Amino acid sequence: MKKIIYLLFSLALVTSCDNEPLDPDLMNGGGASENPDLGLYMYELDTKINFSFFGTPFETVTNSDLMITNNKFVSSSNAVSTNGSPFITENQTLTRNSSGKITSDVSVNASGTTTNETLITYTNGRISQISYNYYGDDEDDFIYNFAYEGNTITRTEQGSTISTIFTTDGSNRIIKKESFDDGNLILKETIAYNAIGNITSSTTTGETNNNVIYQFDNQTNPLKVVYEDNYLLRFLADDYSDEIGTLIAQFLSTNNWTSATFNGDAFNFDLEYNSAGRIQSRKIAYNLGPELSFEFNERFNYIN
Repeated sequence: MKKIIYLLFSLALVTSCDNEPLDPDLMNGGGASENPDLGLYMYELDTKINFSFFGTPFETVTNSDLMITNNKFVSSSNAVSTNGSPFITENQTLTRNSSGKITSDVSVNASGTTTNETLITYTNGRISQISYNYYGDDEDDFIYNFAYEGNTITRTEQGSTISTIFTTDGSNRIIKKESFDDGNLILKETIAYNAIGNITSSTTTGETNNNVIYQFDNQTNPLKVVYEDNYLLRFLADDYSDEIGTLIAQFLSTNNWTSATFNGDAFNFDLEYNSAGRIQSRKIAYNLGPELSFEFNERFNYIN
């Protein structure tokens, strides 16, 4: 269950043709461009996921208010309910060092108790280790280590036979994620982009087989400014089985994500804009049958 909630927040948490999301500044955890005309002070994300786990139905509802200062995500309030249970609220805070790099991500419950924390270590300005501690269940803890060579980033997990390699292209965008178990390829995701930096497709093969085509409007995506300074953390801290295409589409694209075709089935999203042409709300809904359906409701609050 923790991994589902963690993925939800990762989703809550590509630019023009000169985009370089993995350039040195971004790999160091800094470098967000500022645009006061598109500045957000709060991003609200409500999600509902229905799925079946060994024949047992589950519904998870998460309501998040993400606070933004100087175009950087700084904290959030996250309320989670499972199968109609009372909402459990936690507050999440990011800590940055003097260089602006994110060094910790800590969640505290309503009683003031730390429930989980992520610590990020840098070596020579690049992420060398990410450790996650979930105090409720040590089984969910992990420590990732990273090695860099050419246009690849290799992630290994302590105590696991699974490793993941992230590959970038000549513009330093992620174009491939491959996961191996004891050296054998078990999952591969390939990413394609168009000339202006929007993701156009993601294809996954191996343990799961999916093909997603993405469409966008012509308006500037305000989330890209907020999330680009921790671009790598959105991917390097995930689970090997998590697909990254939708993260790029929703949070790191040049324009606003409007629709997707998932394995041949088209899904159109509901977007509303304010008088300045900025995205004001978006509803993203997938119904993939009795095994999985989910809905995102987003609201964008701008600096006046």
